[in-house]
Amino acid sequence: MQQQVATEAVRVQQVEREAQVKVQEAEIARREKELIATVLKPAEIERQRIETLAEAEKQRLIVDAEGHASSIRAQGEAEAEIIFKKGEAEAKAMNVKAEAFQEYNQAAVVDRLFTCLPDIVKAIATPLNNVDKITIVSTGNGDATGIHKLTGDVTKIAAQVPALFEALSGMQMSDLLQKVRLIGAQAPKPISPATGGDVK
Repeated sequence: MQQQVATEAVRVQQVEREAQVKVQEAEIARREKELIATVLKPAEIERQRIETLAEAEKQRLIVDAEGHASSIRAQGEAEAEIIFKKGEAEAKAMNVKAEAFQEYNQAAVVDRLFTCLPDIVKAIATPLNNVDKITIVSTGNGDATGIHKLTGDVTKIAAQVPALFEALSGMQMSDLLQKVRLIGAQAPKPISPATGGDVK
């Protein structure tokens, strides 16, 4: 009987130990769950929150960059269109001007060039407007000195304008003037409304 009691006591101790192990395992599992609930879950939630914010910021930056690029592209296209339209308008204007000059006879071209000559002379004389004072020292040597010398120089400058005209146009003024006379002589005579014939 004592042996049975001893065996029973050993079995009771073993059952108690197993119960204690189970209690300890349950406590470990409880602490693990508590740790997960109090530390890991909030950390995971915070990580997910940060990732979501980062992704949202990334998408915002992408949308901003695409919008900025689209704006720059649209602005560049608009500027290119303006440049193209301006160039097209200038080309049309030049074509119209070229057609108009083709319609002109040579006398009209000469007339246009001659009407510019006063502006050229004015541009040549403009620097004299900036002169405050001119001191003329005359040696008394006739018309080649004093104020006559100054006006003579201005006249010489003005006399060079035809040469300037010829250099710019590539045409001799004397040739042009001869052709103007020819054009006048060859022009059709107006018809008289009363007789239907040429006006004399």
